[in-house]
Amino acid sequence: MRIASAQKIYSTANRLTSRTVVSNRSIRVAPTSVNTGNSYPPVFLTQCRHFSEAPNDILDAKNLLKFETLHELQDHACQAFATNDIFGTYVADDKDGGKFEWMTYEDWGQRVEKCRSILKDMGVEEYSKIGIISNNRWEWATIAAAAYSLNATLVPMYEAQLPSDWAFILNDSGCTALFCATQDIYDRVMKEVIPSAPLIKSTVCLDAKLGEPHGFATLMKQASAKTSSVLAPTPDDLANLVYTSGTTGKPKGVELTHANTVSNMKGVRNMVDDPHDFIRQTDRSLAFLPWAHSYGQTCELWCGVAHGSGAAICRGVPSLLEDLQLVRPTVLFAVPTLYKRIFDGVNNLIENASPLRKGLMKKALSVGRKRTEAQRGTGPSLGMLDKMQLKILDGLVLSKIRDRFGGNLRHGFVAGAACPRQVIDFMDDVGISICEGYGLTETSPIISLNTPYRRQVGSVGHALPDVHVVILSEDGTKNLGPGEEGEICCYGPNVMRGYYGAPEETAKVITLAPDGKSRLFHTGDLGQMNDAGFVSVTGRLKEQYKLENGKYVCPTPIEESIGMSRFIMQVVLCGANRDYNVALLVPDWNALRSELKVGEDFTEDDLANDERVKALIDSEIQNHCQKLKKFETPNAWAFVAPFTAANNMLTPKMSIRRHMVMKTYEDVIAHLYGDEIVVPYSADGVHHEEKKVA
Repeated sequence: MRIASAQKIYSTANRLTSRTVVSNRSIRVAPTSVNTGNSYPPVFLTQCRHFSEAPNDILDAKNLLKFETLHELQDHACQAFATNDIFGTYVADDKDGGKFEWMTYEDWGQRVEKCRSILKDMGVEEYSKIGIISNNRWEWATIAAAAYSLNATLVPMYEAQLPSDWAFILNDSGCTALFCATQDIYDRVMKEVIPSAPLIKSTVCLDAKLGEPHGFATLMKQASAKTSSVLAPTPDDLANLVYTSGTTGKPKGVELTHANTVSNMKGVRNMVDDPHDFIRQTDRSLAFLPWAHSYGQTCELWCGVAHGSGAAICRGVPSLLEDLQLVRPTVLFAVPTLYKRIFDGVNNLIENASPLRKGLMKKALSVGRKRTEAQRGTGPSLGMLDKMQLKILDGLVLSKIRDRFGGNLRHGFVAGAACPRQVIDFMDDVGISICEGYGLTETSPIISLNTPYRRQVGSVGHALPDVHVVILSEDGTKNLGPGEEGEICCYGPNVMRGYYGAPEETAKVITLAPDGKSRLFHTGDLGQMNDAGFVSVTGRLKEQYKLENGKYVCPTPIEESIGMSRFIMQVVLCGANRDYNVALLVPDWNALRSELKVGEDFTEDDLANDERVKALIDSEIQNHCQKLKKFETPNAWAFVAPFTAANNMLTPKMSIRRHMVMKTYEDVIAHLYGDEIVVPYSADGVHHEEKKVA
């Protein structure tokens, strides 16, 4: 079977009485040197200790922060961890090239106080909705915390969204106040959004210079420094209204209460062996996952605050690798793309290294694999020779790979999409454990999680202690047993209140649980659960399709297999009601140039037309699909442009909008099936989405 020649196609609840927050009390902390039991340098584990002046109502018997709402979390954290660093912001410097400057929890608490005063002046009241269009920054967290302290609801949006998206969300949610990150966004909002959003009373720009009346800095300077009164929320009050980025259809507002998010954080605490060690006060993360999404907000922002750790604000994907070196994070919350990027980079380095260096790197990874298998209990303990080799090769090779993450990374967390088994194995081999989890915005977001000392590679972990996972038959009539595939459903305190203003949509995904009283959420994902309770995700129920011959295809695992090629960055499989599958591929042009040993002057069109590239991609697809059924392997493929948020083919959390890809490239897909001929702007070259013929 010959895979079709390449085409390069470019596309681009009850009230609590009001109270005054007191934020001048703090708990002193004492750093203690800890032997971690591994080959890495000693770290410092900071433990909270009670002192006579410390408030006794904010720590539990395990010295963990007590809180029932996100407002209590922020209030108590700023008291307990007053001198700890919380947010690091990059500041450019002509002399040393720039650095991250940090603010303390105490500083942050004072800024939240001032911001609460600003919100009141903007007309924010209890139950008001506050919109924010911004990437991660300290102001984002400050506005969120101030909103919670007034029992208002935060409505986060993304900078990359279209003005029409902002207008829809603002009107659908009923926002009365709005914060915009940049002057450009502010100008676009004032021109294209505000005229059609009559409920907005005040709009503020975060980047506006001091002195500008609409600027956040100006308002913060003018704000009263005195403590302002609080309208404390109850656990059942609405904290966030998070609009799904929508891989299909119109966005829906997911109602997440304080209890929803808090239950997630407490569930994780109750799951790990030592909560103080899971996230330490001395930990630092690099925040590049959007806090506007529940994964970044719950897992990184608020879990970090609950443990007194800090987060440096990443400048963006182009600066990610540089920021890793500057921040040297100890924990990292990411999507699989980051780890896959390092994995591919190392493999490309190995393949293009001298014979001596290639042998050394492969040997180091081989010994690392022996350690991994010993730690997992799937292989024998390391012998004396292996230990000696590991010590030497760790210094020569493996530590250099860890240095790509800054050199201090203890463990990483991954969610948002399936992380390939090979990538997790690779990270384990170099000495960084990757814990994969699973969930959705509607579940706050965590349903299940692997932890550093309780994980099963290839699964998305065990359900949180207060979350119950049920695998239902696809028709919803039967509760399936261990190892049987069906729809993943769950019930527990993490399940959203519902979709805002959309009871019919809510009823489609929330039904009565098997216990006869709880609310069962239907994820729409296919999966199974083993005897030990570990959950595996096998695909998306709605993405599963049938070929013309009646055979069912679940595209996700096939795409993951093909995507393991170091020459392929993104994949979308197509084939519904067709004779066979075809694939749209986004190649790694640099990896292809390196493989062919050609320079930058060899264009992408040159590469797409090169018979060596066509043969290479044919071979890569066949090799990576060896374990799949024959009908699952694509018979034809085409090169397309990267799927990005800018061209509306990626959601802000990096999920592919399959329907948008299909719509954009419908003529290309038709051509792969021989239905019609696509007229390229450059024969057999790469089609840009704006230049291809529809």
